[in-house]
Amino acid sequence: MSTSAPLKIYRKPRLKNPRLVSTWGSIGDMDIEVGVEALTYLKERLGARPFGQIEPYDFFTPSVEVENGLLSEPQFPRSTFYSWENRVGDGLILFIADHEPPFRRYEYASLILQVAEEFHVSGIYTVCAFPTLISHTAEPRVFGVANESRLIPYLEQCGLTLLGERALISMSGLLLGLARQRGAAGIYLLGEVPSYAAERANPKLCRDLLRTLTAMLGISLDLAEFEPWIERAEAEMNEIVKEASRAFLEDFTIDYRDLFREEDH
Repeated sequence: MSTSAPLKIYRKPRLKNPRLVSTWGSIGDMDIEVGVEALTYLKERLGARPFGQIEPYDFFTPSVEVENGLLSEPQFPRSTFYSWENRVGDGLILFIADHEPPFRRYEYASLILQVAEEFHVSGIYTVCAFPTLISHTAEPRVFGVANESRLIPYLEQCGLTLLGERALISMSGLLLGLARQRGAAGIYLLGEVPSYAAERANPKLCRDLLRTLTAMLGISLDLAEFEPWIERAEAEMNEIVKEASRAFLEDFTIDYRDLFREEDH
């Protein structure tokens, strides 16, 4: 595999029958980090190590911060490959990216598939959040999309809700669509998040996405430590919702006593 730009591979892990799982943080102008949070947790618990990256220069416009009249260096989003060499089963490649690229998306997705082909991955998974009208106190659903019809019964067997008819413009959809053209099986997991809190941390959905994903991958992972995180996050959201409700009532409630006092005059 070439180590020249835009794909840089700096070590070659020895992987047995690996699967590839990808996710992106910011999507368009929204910072929806649930997928990145879930795969970062998985990466850290497994001890997966970086082995390559997609160089950002052709795919992103950098941000440059200014402080007290001084420009900082250009800051580019990261798009990193990690590997986990499983001694007792199938290996794993994790692709974690800060942002979806706004430019040359087809080429960007093709680079990910180039890595998948080089390591002979047996399946490709993508993880993403899916904003809906769900409440933050409800149990989120995990939706499933497959790029091959033979995988639909498997999604149902895993207890996933099949995503209904819609057009997908995300990198996940593009990646798995291109994978289908190349004969590679792929599954798209979309976790339900409240639209009004889509950009907040969501440990409940992280847990549920990881529970689904690790079951599919045959990886044992203790997710018990998510419970106190979920309790704290829900308590914080409850306070935010209460405060928003109070502010709404204060802004739009009419004090009719003032109207009656004006009529007395």
